This record gives sequence, structure tokens and C-alpha cells, in this order.
Amino acid sequence: MGTMTLALRRRRRSLGVPRRISTEGMDRESLICEVILLDLDIEAALDVDWQPTDETCRRVGWHLVKNTGTLFQLGRRLLELSTPGGALLPPPEFQLCRETEPTVEELVAAPMLQPWSLILFHSGSLPAFWKLGGIIYHPEHDVQWVWTRLLYLHRAKKMARTDEGWLKLGKRMSA
Repeated sequence: MGTMTLALRRRRRSLGVPRRISTEGMDRESLICEVILLDLDIEAALDVDWQPTDETCRRVGWHLVKNTGTLFQLGRRLLELSTPGGALLPPPEFQLCRETEPTVEELVAAPMLQPWSLILFHSGSLPAFWKLGGIIYHPEHDVQWVWTRLLYLHRAKKMARTDEGWLKLGKRMSA
């Protein structure tokens, strides 16, 4: 690293300008080190063995995605690295609604979402939330692309509760 680059970094840090972190090229160990440097309270908050294992990456990742900005990005990247294929799903206990079982009528009337994609999304100062998107197929409606907020994922029935109601989940898009 050149002298000019170090001088610019020192100057940016002294001005209070946050430095940009590119998480895409970082491995697990580098991400965990960066997390410990940025979040001074995380070691006390989480009782984990700070080795770059899948379990550590998941626990640290779920803890971090509650934040915004760089900590969110680091957490999401840790979750991607700890998931086979990088396709994220909410934790099994994820539930933002009271309805966790579709009624018989909802089960029959629910449109099919295929292919579908699920992203952990955040913008600005708002906390992260899950967005489910894909092409809706229903005999009584036109085929259309939708993005909606995920409220609950029923894994056994391959259905999702969203702001729009229950949806049947077909094939997932590749990550």
C-alpha cells in the first residue's frame, strides 16, 4: 500500500468519514475480524468460539443483520457464506404474524409463486426485513411479477405468508 493511500485513510478516519468495506471478496476469518473491530460489544454479547465455522458465522450473522449499514452487510455476507449455495432463508423461529397455518380455503385459493427469490433487504436507517419476489400464477388473475414482505415461511407446506396473503412456493431461483 502506498504512502498516499495510508495518508488518505488516516485523513478520512480523522474526519469521521466511515471507510468503505467490500465484503464480497472477504473470507470468513477476515469478516469475523472486521466484525470484532467494528462492533466493540459483540464479544460480550455472543458466547461463541470465534473460529470461522458455519455455526459461528450463522450466530454472528443473525446478530449483525439487526443493524444497518456496514454491520448489516457483514452479517448478511457471513450468513451467505454459512449457507450451502448462498441462498438465504430466515431462521426457523422467524415469525412476524399470528397466522402460521393456512386455512383450507387459503390453501386452495393461494396463487403459485414460481420462480421465487427471497432477499434480506434493508435501506437507510430501517431495520432489515425479508422480501419475497417472483412471478404469480393464478387462474383468475394475470401473470405478474411481485415483490412483497415476508411474514412467515411454512417450510413443510412450501407456503409463505406475506403482506398480500398466503402464497404457494414453486421452484426457487438459483442463488
